[in-house]
Amino acid sequence: MADSWDRLGKTMEVSEDGTVLTKKSGGNYSRHVAAKEVLSSGVHMWEVELASGATSNNNRDLFVGVASPGCDVEKGDHHDKGKAWYLRTHDGNIYGGDIDNDDATGKGSHFVVGDRIGLRLDCNDGSLSFYKNGQPFGQPFPAGTIALPVVRAVELKCSGQSVKLLPQAQLA
Repeated sequence: MADSWDRLGKTMEVSEDGTVLTKKSGGNYSRHVAAKEVLSSGVHMWEVELASGATSNNNRDLFVGVASPGCDVEKGDHHDKGKAWYLRTHDGNIYGGDIDNDDATGKGSHFVVGDRIGLRLDCNDGSLSFYKNGQPFGQPFPAGTIALPVVRAVELKCSGQSVKLLPQAQLA
């Protein structure tokens, strides 16, 4: 995978190689970031490493998944508008389409700094599966759920949160 974070707003910064994304400023509001490559056919696998939590309190509440191309980078919660399909690291549940699992237990205990969040997008059937450190994790978006085309996407919430787009997925 030769992709990088390339659509981001004013509160975000990306490393010189385009792989490390950090929310550098702003309040505790989700902001959308997307990768350049549009995904519309085949099977795609990638990982995002949780590089750091929030500067003030180590908050690791963020969204990782896919979104429709062209989402507003200065806004978040695109899953509420039918434009994104995410795993939320805070509660380990999926959000997007008609799925919203906001009543989860165990909040804040699912992912820590250094964990890898893997994704497997099957554009042939419109499904999206998740992995934690290479092993299957949580509930997938079933076949027919993901409206194509999409781009790799994240929404960071707090200043200091950082993720790294890894070059090669190591999924079971």
